[in-house]
Amino acid sequence: MSSLVGDSGVKPVLLLSIALGSLFACSENNEKEYNPFQVTDPDLKIELIAEQPDIMTPIGMAFDDQDALYVLESHTHSPPSDYAGPKFDRIKKGVDEDGDGKPDRWEIYADSIENGINLAIDQEGTVFLAAKKSLLAFRDQDGDGISDGRSTLLKMPLPDYVYDHAGLLGVALGPDDWVYVSRGNLGSKAWKIAGSDGSTIDGYGDGGVVMRCKKDGAQLEYLASGFWNPFDIKFTQDGRLMLTDNDPDSRGPNRLIELVPGGDYGFKSLYGGNGLHPYVAWNGELPGTLPFAAALGEAPCALLDAGYANFGEDYTGSILVNVWEENNIVQIPLHPQGSTVAGQAKVLVQGDSSFHPVALATNSRGDLYITDWVVREYPNHGQGKIWRLSGGNDNSENTREESQPKINRFAKTNQSIEELIEILRSGDDFQRAIARRTLTDPRYQEELLELIDGEDAVLQLQAVLTLQKAKFSLDKTQLEKLLMDPNEDIRKMALIYIGTMMRTDLNDGLQKALAANKIGVPLFDTYLATIQHLQPAFIENYTSRSGISADKIEPKLPEAYIATLINHTAIPEATRAIALPYLEEPQQERSLLLNLLQQSSNDDFSVGLLNALRFSVDEEVAQAMAGIALDQEATPALRAQAVMLLTYQQADYCTEIKNLLTEDEVLLRQSAIKYLCRCSTDLQTKEEVSAWVANAGESLQATWNKCIGQAENQPVTQEEWTAAVDEHGNAVLGKLVFESVQAQCQTCHQVGGWGGTYGPNLSNIGSSKSKTQLANAILEPSLEIAPEWQGWFVVDQEGNRHQGRQIDVNSNFTELLNQEGAFDRYEHPKAFGVLNQSLMPTGLQNTMTAEEFNHLIAYLASLK
Repeated sequence: MSSLVGDSGVKPVLLLSIALGSLFACSENNEKEYNPFQVTDPDLKIELIAEQPDIMTPIGMAFDDQDALYVLESHTHSPPSDYAGPKFDRIKKGVDEDGDGKPDRWEIYADSIENGINLAIDQEGTVFLAAKKSLLAFRDQDGDGISDGRSTLLKMPLPDYVYDHAGLLGVALGPDDWVYVSRGNLGSKAWKIAGSDGSTIDGYGDGGVVMRCKKDGAQLEYLASGFWNPFDIKFTQDGRLMLTDNDPDSRGPNRLIELVPGGDYGFKSLYGGNGLHPYVAWNGELPGTLPFAAALGEAPCALLDAGYANFGEDYTGSILVNVWEENNIVQIPLHPQGSTVAGQAKVLVQGDSSFHPVALATNSRGDLYITDWVVREYPNHGQGKIWRLSGGNDNSENTREESQPKINRFAKTNQSIEELIEILRSGDDFQRAIARRTLTDPRYQEELLELIDGEDAVLQLQAVLTLQKAKFSLDKTQLEKLLMDPNEDIRKMALIYIGTMMRTDLNDGLQKALAANKIGVPLFDTYLATIQHLQPAFIENYTSRSGISADKIEPKLPEAYIATLINHTAIPEATRAIALPYLEEPQQERSLLLNLLQQSSNDDFSVGLLNALRFSVDEEVAQAMAGIALDQEATPALRAQAVMLLTYQQADYCTEIKNLLTEDEVLLRQSAIKYLCRCSTDLQTKEEVSAWVANAGESLQATWNKCIGQAENQPVTQEEWTAAVDEHGNAVLGKLVFESVQAQCQTCHQVGGWGGTYGPNLSNIGSSKSKTQLANAILEPSLEIAPEWQGWFVVDQEGNRHQGRQIDVNSNFTELLNQEGAFDRYEHPKAFGVLNQSLMPTGLQNTMTAEEFNHLIAYLASLK
């Protein structure tokens, strides 16, 4: 992860979610001072408060009750060998003697610190510092303004090595006298953290976590998990605990999160950095995981409730976030969403490329202070700035001390089991997470088991989630029953329970569920992941923690598992069809596929076999496809699919396919016309087909004329294309358009397991998009770009420009994710940056007729 937010030893990743052009206010003449900022609110003023050499590489920052400013200077953050700065990090205290909010002199409050990240100060003046492997407390016991008391509240003895931005990161003081601490992604290493009283928490293969302890370091307890790198945590005025989190390698965006005790936010480093494993989630996609409050740009650092700033009433209920990589500060107005909140980021302050904001803090007047790392590079470099952003509004009634929280998610409760069950039934996922945490107490296990045996699917699912969290061992018979449950979510979480609990006694039960057609397309990824978890090598390595890190334990299927499964006659062909997209090397199974195709009696299985054979380009495969295409005993849908896939073969079947033009089924005639496009270079074929389509109706005529470059009345404007979408679209015909060589939709998009992953999976797109939205997404792909699909460009040393979906930036090279899902490496690139347009090319509609476009939209709308 690029920037100060860092990663856990994996490659830094950039995913820009807010793409802005040049917003920098340049001077109109040489007499005006250059302003590196664009502030979108004209009532706000930004000014420089301090810079190097007074302040160098500043990270954490906080104010005490007397408005003294404390800044953590970093000098141990991978300093170069010739670094001329101090040997240790230090906390510098700014003394404002004239009351203008600008330090007149700086004192060293505390020194001899290593790997410091963030600061917080309580009302008694204790300074809490989150360092890489410890939480420290500093006190001025004799009142001379300098710390003379230092204590270690938390320490992390494991692992031995921790990447600079993967240890303890954020620190916040709760209204309940607890200290809240976030810990970054340790690269899946086994870890342990100990409190001052001997209390401990530990883990292995998880992601980042949040914990809390008393102010003396006692009573350490685990609160929430599922983060990548939770850099900062802060309480809002109303009592919510918010968190900024980086994104894993291939899954974005970065996140603003409301944290609740017991919350699972989805990410687990055991499954690698891409965040795409079926056991993980990023926005509440899995039952039991929680969504984020807002999408953020790359490398978010500090956050702060804007209500603490003197910016005015319009900022009440908003969160401010520093986005290090994008050189800006964003405002996120939050609105209620059930018991939680959600919002959308908008840029408040945009700086130039030298602005890399890290920490945020307000004084009692509500002026906002910002530490600035200045240079976009990790090692300490001696530069640094502090800025002040102010609005001038009276903030005296809205100070940190006078603010009374309205919400306390972390209070201990004495709710009865009946009350807790009602919360599980409520439908509020955040309240459910809190309730599940309480219900993990062993005294509730009998009641949870009763819920699993009950008839309420909602409570059954919640009970499974709770028992998994508590690591309570369910009976084999109960699990077999859950695998057969009518509710897909229950079956999914039963699979995950079996896998994470490594229940090898359920191997037979899994096979029975597969044979009973209880593992459909949506669950097949999860099913395979569960099979991987039950392999002896995985279990041995994971339970013994023998690897350096859990993500180095490669979960593997048994050898030839997929090939064996699709050849297993006891399993229904419809179920075996689901497995076909997972053949890693379908060309190597060509003979098996051809043999199964000859024996198949199920259209879904036959279509899957044809799709798998598409990757084998040879005469025998082409003959098999042509045989099905010409088989009048086969269903029209299967025959049309064979014709469509025959276009990917090199063999020429123009004469044979021409015979399909006389078929009664329009599906066959349409697929035949699309195939014959490749034959139009032959003059005789072109003349014969042209003569035939002259009397075949407007639809087929338009398709053929489009093929031979003689299209008439083709839509030109977006309005004309949109007008072509009506209720007469045919989803079956649209599927052929989607999968055709001409449209190339499958190159980037996946449906039902088939297709590429460069673009979003469209298997359920119709459940969230209207026909108008689907049409606009094709006609104007850059109109709305989801943050996780933002494109990037790289200009290499030769001046060639390359595009990709994701970018990794290192000091001497850049890597760009290509269409095949691999990273291309460019040494010392001349430039790189975000694309202002979508990676999806424009003009795709021009590969089809207006009627085909209508059919395509009907097909996409049918995917639910």
